Amino acid sequence: MSFELSFDVIFVGGGPASLAGALHLKRLAKTDPKLSGMTVAVIEKAPNLGDHSLSGAALDPRALAELMPDWRSRDIPFGTKVSRERLWYLTRNHHIPAPLVPPPMSNHGKYIISLAEFVRWLGGHCEAEGVEIFSGEAVDELIQDERGAVIGVRIKGKGCDKEGKQKSNYLPPTDIGARIVVLGEGARGHLTRRLVESQGLDEHCLPQGYAVGIKELWEVDPKHFREGTIVNTMGHPLDAKTFGGSFIYHLRDRHVAAGLVVSLDWKDPRTYPYELFQRWKAHPAIRPLFESGRMLSYGARTIAEGGFYCIPRTYGDGFLIIGESAGFLNAMKLKGIDLAMKSGMLAAETAIDALRVDDCSAAKLSVYDERVRGSWMAKGLKLARNFHQGFHGGLIGGMINASLGILTGGRGLHDRIPVPSDADCTKELSQVKAHKEPPFVPDDKVTFDRTTCVFASGTKHEEDQPCHILVDDTSICNGRCKQEYGNPCQFFCPAGVFEMVEEADGVTRLHLNPSNCVHCKTCDIKDPYKIVTWVPPEGGGGPNYKGM
Repeated sequence: MSFELSFDVIFVGGGPASLAGALHLKRLAKTDPKLSGMTVAVIEKAPNLGDHSLSGAALDPRALAELMPDWRSRDIPFGTKVSRERLWYLTRNHHIPAPLVPPPMSNHGKYIISLAEFVRWLGGHCEAEGVEIFSGEAVDELIQDERGAVIGVRIKGKGCDKEGKQKSNYLPPTDIGARIVVLGEGARGHLTRRLVESQGLDEHCLPQGYAVGIKELWEVDPKHFREGTIVNTMGHPLDAKTFGGSFIYHLRDRHVAAGLVVSLDWKDPRTYPYELFQRWKAHPAIRPLFESGRMLSYGARTIAEGGFYCIPRTYGDGFLIIGESAGFLNAMKLKGIDLAMKSGMLAAETAIDALRVDDCSAAKLSVYDERVRGSWMAKGLKLARNFHQGFHGGLIGGMINASLGILTGGRGLHDRIPVPSDADCTKELSQVKAHKEPPFVPDDKVTFDRTTCVFASGTKHEEDQPCHILVDDTSICNGRCKQEYGNPCQFFCPAGVFEMVEEADGVTRLHLNPSNCVHCKTCDIKDPYKIVTWVPPEGGGGPNYKGM
């Protein structure tokens, strides 16, 4: 097959895993005269690197120190070093401080950063080393040969209307060849998902477990600002059956990042993470921090926190899988940036060994799996291997399992705890109790509606492009789902993409607002009928995260 353009290695996704891998690969190539001309590309769907990058984020600099031993002397966009930590348990009206922060939750020695700004900084170093970065380009599918080996990627075309007809600014899809494609799309990557399904890469794995994280960036009153402080909370507004927690990170310049993370294995179809986050901000112990401040930005993303037993095979003919696309995240610490970077670097070392002998087969690339299992990554993943699944039955059982896991090297109550997929966890309305909470009414000072927050995310899409939220059968949404689950999509989406609207004939039907989408992919995971599929919109669309 002939290609319009080809590279030795293509990294799909412009996050920390791909950028660390691409930078490491170019540096390794320069030490080998035979490979000094190696071509490496990073393809990112956001308009600019970092625009779609979102995390808490507290960075463990371990992988960064390996990538850049002199990192302390560089102009790195760190927010601040963690200087103080607190853990609170929230009741409805009070907070109970923990006497100490458990070691697995400690952020001692870490740095509070903006992942978006860190990614932009790392991308600059990649370009300086000769990595070619293509932003604003969405990879639509992988190109495979007759044997199933990955030999390239197809860039999604631009300039079609909702019916798929070409407009005057139409650009056709572009096929780009590669000897190795490295998938670093983040959690629930659409290319990774298809590849895992088609090649059975997760045959012996537990279903990946996800959480949705919702975050806001605030500028707060100086009297409430404590640079370097981290406060984590548990409890209210989550009930004892819903696993999750919140964070408050004091960066610098009076900027505070605040967010709520909720595991997607919840049972009640009316669980509404966005509203839970707003209610959390209104708690008497939390509200004073924001009351005299202003919200700067908003975002949401899913987190692959299933852990060690959910990681699929991460290699095959012509491909490697890195970062959260593979599920490399420590659920006990809820940290993954360091693991993502390290996995990208190990993929780079594997790729260059394969290219030296011109052998990019699965047998040759399987060394990547050995490298991962022999690195410091594996130790943390194994210690947290049953953490997420232990909370499937509720907070009390999860805390017991987590405590025993610390004492037993990660085993806990039972090793390899079997759990269903997040979609299969949702119960029908008839199986859950009715809500007793009063209606949520935003005050537009501390709490807001979704429309306001989506605007604050900077999200933009071409309004008339083909919809990138695919629903296989809307009659299920308008009929069975309404009766059985109450249309949970209108609650679980943090951007209001799904609406049930009463039409002129008096019938309530599903309406989609894909232009609101912040690319979190919760819909692709949590829909109980598994009929919703997220695919990338035209490149260049989506959120625009600054300082997030």
